Amino acid sequence: MEVKSKVQALSSLRKIPKINEKKIHLDSLKLFNRLIIFAQRDMTVETSLSYELTPFPLSLVSNKDQKMNKANKAGFSKTSLKELTDPLDLTNQSCSTLVVDGGWLLYMVKWEQGQTWQEIVNSYLSYVQCIGHRSQKTIVVFDGYSRSPKDHDHIRRTKKSCCDLQIQPDMIHWTPRAKFLDNTNNKSELIHLLSSTFRTHNITVEQCDNDADTSIVREALATATDASVEVRAEDADVLVMLVHHIPSTNHPLFFTTSKGSYDVRRIREALSERERCYLLFCHAFTGCDTVFCNSWPWENNTYLTGDIDEHMDIFLDTQATKDAVIQAGTTIFQYIYHAPGTALGEIRHNMFSRKAAAELIKNT
Repeated sequence: MEVKSKVQALSSLRKIPKINEKKIHLDSLKLFNRLIIFAQRDMTVETSLSYELTPFPLSLVSNKDQKMNKANKAGFSKTSLKELTDPLDLTNQSCSTLVVDGGWLLYMVKWEQGQTWQEIVNSYLSYVQCIGHRSQKTIVVFDGYSRSPKDHDHIRRTKKSCCDLQIQPDMIHWTPRAKFLDNTNNKSELIHLLSSTFRTHNITVEQCDNDADTSIVREALATATDASVEVRAEDADVLVMLVHHIPSTNHPLFFTTSKGSYDVRRIREALSERERCYLLFCHAFTGCDTVFCNSWPWENNTYLTGDIDEHMDIFLDTQATKDAVIQAGTTIFQYIYHAPGTALGEIRHNMFSRKAAAELIKNT
């Protein structure tokens, strides 16, 4: 087929400027930054930057795909929780109940070309039976993949996904696992087939309406009041919630990832009283499923220190007013950017000026 006969993407309709017959790809954000610097003689930049001047706040939303900044939740759980204790060997440690994150499970089994869907499901069944052979009961909790706090992540993944597919047990699969699972509708189809097979083999399955994290934690905590529990997941949100709520349980509770197994109670005991108190706040403020990730380095600022405890307490107060929360949040941002008492618009102006000036010097 001739090139001129092919369907053109809408992006091809945009005219690209040329200099000496060479196409120049412009970075609109950098161009905007430089124009603002040159315009300082005619306008007050500081006043202008008291507003975002963008369709979405660049400190919270990625300029590349206009989606929520992806939080480094794994980094938070590693530096603030997992490094506090050594991994355990649970080979000889029997647990009454195993709770499995279904979203994690979907990526744990390798698919072979030429397998039928029932053969793939049987591979998942064998895997679950293998990791749960020391437990009297196994519970698998699946996401619902309807509208949820993870919508931005789901949309990101669908860019590389395949079309919607209908699967039957005797059909042979031809689509790579990664592409198939990046489509949430396909995931739901596979989960339906997995659930029916698991239930016929006495494996309890819970299908959530949306995100499964809270259901996983709820199941684990409810069971740990009467017997020991192991949770298999990679999600930092699950670990943070387990550490926060572990005092309500009476029996051992273990969290197992690809890096090893951890005693949740030991992790909590390794935290200071202050860190226990503000664990959920710091996790949310650094970015989680329901909160945009802010664009500052948190590696050295996992637990906020200084004279702002009273402001963090406001976020933990269910009776706090909206105005009190706004004022407390503003004060915390000022502390993070080392500018106490400075208006957020002025902080934005100072940071913008340093960044734009550095880019201007770099490209001259």
